[in-house]
Amino acid sequence: MYRAPRGTSDILPKEQAYWRYIEQMVVNVCQLYGYQRIDAPAFEDTQLFSRSVGEETDIVEKQMYTFEDRGGNKLTLRPEGTAPVCRAYLEHGLHNLPQPVKLYYIASIFRYERPQAGRYRQHYQFGYEAIGDDDPALDAEVIDMAWQFFLSLNLHRLSLQLNSIGCKKCRPSYLTVLKDYYANYTHDICSDCKTRLKRNPLRLLDCKKPLCQQIAVSAPRSIDYLCPQCETHFNQLKNYLSLLELPFEINHCLVRGLDYYTRTVFEIQPEAEGAQSTLGGGGRYDDLIEELGGKPTPAIGFAAGIERIILNLKKQDVPIPPPPPPQVFIP
Repeated sequence: MYRAPRGTSDILPKEQAYWRYIEQMVVNVCQLYGYQRIDAPAFEDTQLFSRSVGEETDIVEKQMYTFEDRGGNKLTLRPEGTAPVCRAYLEHGLHNLPQPVKLYYIASIFRYERPQAGRYRQHYQFGYEAIGDDDPALDAEVIDMAWQFFLSLNLHRLSLQLNSIGCKKCRPSYLTVLKDYYANYTHDICSDCKTRLKRNPLRLLDCKKPLCQQIAVSAPRSIDYLCPQCETHFNQLKNYLSLLELPFEINHCLVRGLDYYTRTVFEIQPEAEGAQSTLGGGGRYDDLIEELGGKPTPAIGFAAGIERIILNLKKQDVPIPPPPPPQVFIP
């Protein structure tokens, strides 16, 4: 018998109520905060992702589904949602609209990685992007929007993790100190981290191996090396989150897994379960639009995996409204 490829799953009728419920909540919260829907192609030019996500990230090196079409074009199935939105922002002249431009999407994501609970090789995300404003008040709004979305699903016992990883002005000095620290642990870290130490040291803090995590806890903190502009931005963000009464926790090991992030990074996790069960996360990517050929344009976004949300709805026994009954019944 044929079976669904490893890392994929069929969404059977009995599961559809969860999907429709989440999609409706996505639409509700995005409309409330003034976001409009965008749908990008399932595949893009491979260079779009290698330039934006980063040549030395796990996604580009190990996880992308890349192929050559009959015309000799090198294409990649979408491994994340932000870069295609930024490409569309540039291609269609959305920079001419009043800023920030606020967009959201619901899309399939493709990554060749080890299947795990709530994460598959083809999985689904919803995400939103606010492009064209560097005000920390926008960061607070984006984070609050994510928090309110999970509350609207009746998910509770959540933790908001927050960090700032600086900008291209102040990050180099931090990376120097970070590499000096890890030079003392070259025989203790995993093989992947030995490679990261040479090529992409910020990713050292993102390793999920237990011993590497123990080493990362005592590593130098990025917030101690922020330039005055990044420090001011982060302090203002924390003040805004306090005014919104959002209970955040500073996580010095939080860097996210994509190279385009700058300044603010954040994740929302179930309490006591940790980063490997993260419901969603995001951050600033103030250099990405310029990297893709546009003018310098600040931006911030968020994304969440729908399968992992469903997993947590079931864990917390959240009742899901049944699908609407037929409007007409003919016996």
